[in-house]
Amino acid sequence: MILITVGDPGGIGPEVIIKALEKIDGDFWIIGSRRAFEYMEERLSLFKWREYRFLDPEPGADIQIGKPHGRLSFLYFQKALEILKTEGKFALVTGPVSKHAWMAAGQNFLGHTDFFEKEHGKVVMAFWSRGMKVALYTHHLPLKEALKKINPEGLREFLTLLLPYLEHFFPGDEILVSSVNPHAGEGGEMGREEVDIIQPIARDFGLEGPLPSDTVFLRAEMEGKWVLAFFHDIGLAPFKLLHFEDGAEITFGLPWPRTSPCHGTGFDIAGRGEASEGSMLTAIKLAQRMLKGL
Repeated sequence: MILITVGDPGGIGPEVIIKALEKIDGDFWIIGSRRAFEYMEERLSLFKWREYRFLDPEPGADIQIGKPHGRLSFLYFQKALEILKTEGKFALVTGPVSKHAWMAAGQNFLGHTDFFEKEHGKVVMAFWSRGMKVALYTHHLPLKEALKKINPEGLREFLTLLLPYLEHFFPGDEILVSSVNPHAGEGGEMGREEVDIIQPIARDFGLEGPLPSDTVFLRAEMEGKWVLAFFHDIGLAPFKLLHFEDGAEITFGLPWPRTSPCHGTGFDIAGRGEASEGSMLTAIKLAQRMLKGL
């Protein structure tokens, strides 16, 4: 079964879920505000979501479309985690949440991935599409802090975690290792990370790289390969440019598959029927694919 949390009920989560479910069959359990779904049902005349199990942990909650609801979105996430701990084989698809709203509600987590790292240990934030795929070595860190994380021990730990998940769920996929410095450091003339850290470890793990970050994504897109990107924006700028509406996020390192759309809450367009369900649809299909591999 696929657990789907709506994310923030005031955002576009309910809309993209209700649209996506019209295009896919499966065994789903939706967790969130029924009131928000009924509102979108009236606007879009889509009813298929009613075929699935639905859990609204706080049915009397006041939902304001276009406004953040940090406490409720975290509550829905908590309920999903409770089910994952007690029930059978599941995958989790999380709707978009506001990191600021979570913090304002007293939850000291910068989103789902930050929660998973603090509660489950090291995880990998990754993004998948039919073209390029990206695994992020660092994600929600200031650049000056992310640079400090690039060391031999950290990179070996990262690859030791990532590679078994790729081999299990995406057998045969290849990884291209990107660079840290311009032109992959020009043999050490523009930085030593590539020569001293990245190249020896990539060789030890049988990976190709480091390759210049300004061209490696073009090759990954053309050949359908993964890119190991060392910084959040280096990896996600090209990915979201090409796959904002058909890519999805994956978290590796958890006891169950977790996916998510690669966009935010969209409070500015919530309730208008304008949001694209493409990324959510990919997230659900990807969760189904990974669930079969458990």
